Amino acid sequence: MFETGLAVGRSLGRAEIRVLGLDSAKKCGFYSKYIDALICPHPLEREEEFIAFLLQIAASEKNRPVLFITSDDFLLPVSRNRKELERHYLMNLPDHSILECITDKFRQHTLALEAGIPVPQTFVAANRDQLVEIKDRVPFPAFVKGAEVTSWRKTMGDSFKGFVVHDREDLMKTFQTIFERGSVGLVQEIIPGPDTNHFKASCYISRDGRVLLAFGLQKIRQQPAGFGFGCLVQSVEYPEMLALGKNFFRKIGYRGVGSAEFKLDPRDGKLKLIELNPRYWQQNALAEKCGMNFPLTDYLELTDRDPKAVHKYRSGIKWVNIYSDIDSFREYRQRGELSVMQWLRSLKGEKIYSDLNWDDVLPGLREILVVNVRRRSRRYLEKTLKLQSSR
Repeated sequence: MFETGLAVGRSLGRAEIRVLGLDSAKKCGFYSKYIDALICPHPLEREEEFIAFLLQIAASEKNRPVLFITSDDFLLPVSRNRKELERHYLMNLPDHSILECITDKFRQHTLALEAGIPVPQTFVAANRDQLVEIKDRVPFPAFVKGAEVTSWRKTMGDSFKGFVVHDREDLMKTFQTIFERGSVGLVQEIIPGPDTNHFKASCYISRDGRVLLAFGLQKIRQQPAGFGFGCLVQSVEYPEMLALGKNFFRKIGYRGVGSAEFKLDPRDGKLKLIELNPRYWQQNALAEKCGMNFPLTDYLELTDRDPKAVHKYRSGIKWVNIYSDIDSFREYRQRGELSVMQWLRSLKGEKIYSDLNWDDVLPGLREILVVNVRRRSRRYLEKTLKLQSSR
């Protein structure tokens, strides 16, 4: 029930649909007036208990509830148990075999190649022998990240995206750390160009294969800078990018909500797939603001209300996670790439915030409090460590 789930809950709640939100920890969505939230067993660490919890909820409902996936942790546990869950819930997910390919980044890369989608050069190594095989083929600089998201987060940390490596020595040292922690690493060519060369095509594909919604956004800044999530993004009209995303979804037989991220490569002018995310994406509230309500379309289709396809949306509207964008600004300013005035100008224009909304203020107020407490604690810890080191 972080920003992604909060946005889905608000989109449904504003349509007067009752929303029950689940998470294993109390996050900002628990404070929304649109969401009745419950703590549930962790879906990865206690999968059987989590599925039993879902079945218990369904047994208390008169009609089969619609299930929305807004976090990677929930995706595969739900998919693995879909035969049982589909007797009690309504859901529109890709086939399990497709999900297994997508959640493994190297298999996803192979899937894209087979579909004729341009991709950066990508290599995988699960052990030292495989690393030795690829080390002379890796173009530098390169980015090293997890081959599988959930295991990477468990071993390397929730917010850590990966490492930039500049040469073979860098590569070998980085993989040594990864292997010591029992993870599998993916090495990907770094496509040059600014954050604004990153685009995302988010689609909703009906159960019979029709694209009912296709929404485009452009990243303005990322956190961490260069290789993180889009902390400041804007809706954008980019027909070629949307067509590429829709073509990829169509060729792999995708169903439900998916988000394909591309980066424009200035060397050859091609859009290249960075990753496909098989669930609701973090900035989905922006699509609703611009005229495309993905959760409502999902709900209406699964409850046989025959939602109509929407082909137009407003462009130039921004979405910002202001706390992460401040951190991103600091990074770029230290590099000499962004001034205070440039940062302030980039925030101008019509926008929505990741958590703060005037019709539902508590989640935003809670995040302000949490962020301030974290930053004060971090400053206190840094000050304490400096004092200890000076003694």
